[in-house]
Amino acid sequence: MKNELRKIAKEERSKADVIRLSEKIKNNLFNMPEFAKSKNILAYYSIGSEVSTLNYFENKTKNWYLPKIDGDNLVVCPYNNNLRENKYKILEPESKQIDDLSIIDMIIVPALCADTMGYRIGYGKGFYDRFLKKISHSPYKVILTYSVLLKDDVFHSEFDERCQIIVTDNEILRIEC
Repeated sequence: MKNELRKIAKEERSKADVIRLSEKIKNNLFNMPEFAKSKNILAYYSIGSEVSTLNYFENKTKNWYLPKIDGDNLVVCPYNNNLRENKYKILEPESKQIDDLSIIDMIIVPALCADTMGYRIGYGKGFYDRFLKKISHSPYKVILTYSVLLKDDVFHSEFDERCQIIVTDNEILRIEC
């Protein structure tokens, strides 16, 4: 079921007006009180038709971090302009990972699609779900997705981690976790 949803989501996302919709999502995110309260934000470096995060890093009022793949895990590194492509063709920082994850106030999680319960479908490797399970503090966990990719149910499993906020081009959903 999830693989079918991944396929459908990729097709729907490929038709999206990425620039226009991403700007609406960015405005919704940047105007949230949770964003205002967050000083250290872990975001993904968008590729293709993902909700674009590329201009987020221009906001100098925040300290930005990016994930880097280390084996089967994600580690967190400060954002800088020294990026290299990983085996999945995603740009990652070359900077050294941080050891204290408790400084992260917000985690922006990529998604192919999400449901109204706060679950998402990613690319199927489980990197973010494993990473989120390891977080011992309570940062805001935020999914960015196009409104057309907000589904009633993404058929989550026990391995899937729930996020508290979903930001789309049309709305902000806060989920009681």
